[in-house]
Amino acid sequence: MLSCTEYSIIFLSIFLIIVVRAINYSPRAILNVYQRPNGLFWVKTCFMYVVLLARKLKKKNSHIYLELEKPQTLSYHDLPIDGVYFNGASSNGDHLVVGTARRKNNLIDAFMYIKINASEFGLLETLKLPDTSLYQDETKEEWNVEGIKITPVEAMKKWDVYYDGKMKDNKNTKYDVKLRASWTTNLPIFNFDHDMDPWAMAKSMAYETWSKEYFKNLEENHQTHYEQHGQLEGVVTVNGTDYKLDLNTVRDHSFGVKREWRNFHRYGLHFFSAQNGDRFSVGMICMPISFSRLTMGYVYSKEDDKIYPVSDCDLQLYQHGENAEPPKDYAFSFCAGGKKYTVQVNVVDCPYFYLSKDWESKVVERLCKFKVNGVEGWGAAEWQYRNIQGRFVNK
Repeated sequence: MLSCTEYSIIFLSIFLIIVVRAINYSPRAILNVYQRPNGLFWVKTCFMYVVLLARKLKKKNSHIYLELEKPQTLSYHDLPIDGVYFNGASSNGDHLVVGTARRKNNLIDAFMYIKINASEFGLLETLKLPDTSLYQDETKEEWNVEGIKITPVEAMKKWDVYYDGKMKDNKNTKYDVKLRASWTTNLPIFNFDHDMDPWAMAKSMAYETWSKEYFKNLEENHQTHYEQHGQLEGVVTVNGTDYKLDLNTVRDHSFGVKREWRNFHRYGLHFFSAQNGDRFSVGMICMPISFSRLTMGYVYSKEDDKIYPVSDCDLQLYQHGENAEPPKDYAFSFCAGGKKYTVQVNVVDCPYFYLSKDWESKVVERLCKFKVNGVEGWGAAEWQYRNIQGRFVNK
């Protein structure tokens, strides 16, 4: 008969075997891309949560936006980035999407879509699309290229959005288009550097294999990115006919030492407004060098007049359009501010374009109708895919 000491040794041995196996457990990534929890997942999550929570509690300095709102001096790197983006929609089906990202050598990755639902011409887009490589005649620290001009007027309060040039429809018919609009807001800013939910961020990091190289990649690929919802009002003139625009519109500003689109495998982002006044930005990013599944986003609650970060989201990219054909009718759920949201998405238009001079990424810009917890909504979803073929792709 075994003694108590022998039973203790056996129990301890079994316990150590279980612990070692748990630590060494490392399941194969889904589709060799999307990492799954390994044996130390929750230990890593708790550790990073403490680190990120401490960082989040540091006092934030809002006056820095006075400088951040301006065009930023491009870095020394071959692939610097300084971009602004506006995505607006209305309940009657009107849309405006415009992006301008300053790069090196007078290059600006830029595009614009306009849809006036009551008009006969449908969705219009800038002439060079699906190519977004536009060039300034001379170097200017402005988001200003080939007819598109976006100008900050008052930090965190007002921007002007202009266009003057030709646009085309899906039959390649060309139109003379002029846009004169102003975006204004009194809503809060969401800065992804320190406003994201620390638990969601910690979980996203815990999926990955940690190493000195991993944290170096995180640092090297870091970018400042902040967003703000507001209202864009103005007039678009098409072939001499004026149409009024009044759109719920989110805008963002991103800049950093570099943006290498070849590092992005996929992302699926959603920007929309609801009939009750709530505003949303939610999605998932797969950038395997840093995060194979990064949950991101926030909700502006009209009732509370407050922003809440997304703490959890069940949108798994590998379950939706991994074959480069994103779904046009789908749903997902997420949590923010202790509340669960269920979102239904119905795509109305889905034009696409290729980013930057080598067409490193394909982006499908999806103009959508939404329903969130039964409330009608409107906006857009943007789904990105790595484009291995570059400019040799069959458009």
